[in-house]
Amino acid sequence: MSGFEQLLKLNNCKEVREMTELTLAYGIPQFQKFTVHIQKYNNVTNSPELRSKLAELPFAYIDSKTVVSIEQLSSAVYKAVLESEYNRMRTRNLHSECILSLSPSSNIGDALKTFGLKEDSTDLIVIKITENNKGESFDGNAFVKGDLVAISNEEFASSADIETIKAVCIH
Repeated sequence: MSGFEQLLKLNNCKEVREMTELTLAYGIPQFQKFTVHIQKYNNVTNSPELRSKLAELPFAYIDSKTVVSIEQLSSAVYKAVLESEYNRMRTRNLHSECILSLSPSSNIGDALKTFGLKEDSTDLIVIKITENNKGESFDGNAFVKGDLVAISNEEFASSADIETIKAVCIH
């Protein structure tokens, strides 16, 4: 079973809005108004530039070293959307809420430092959650200078730093 098929099974998704080898866009059945877009980049060369514009860009930029699977990402996205819909977000926007949802801690600063984009990040995951009725588009390529790669559990596992993940998630 491919990583994408596992993601659909995990979220009980019936509606895939777009799937190419390099971009995944899917809907969440409980929250029909949203579409989740995910891309992964390797060999990113402009992390410092992206980091300086984080507040302006409508994406969640996640250091790929802290993600081992599509399931981990989809769980964080689902939790962030859930918090948003029930007005329980602890961050300023849905994209930073995705990063916080990856963290076992509720400390926003720690979550952003651990899971977010760093100055030296070379492997990057880009997430954008759009509202269907707002006509938003997704183009991670417009900002990230790097190699767009296929989304799969194998790809995530190959760039994950297991020791960092253990240090953060297992106290």
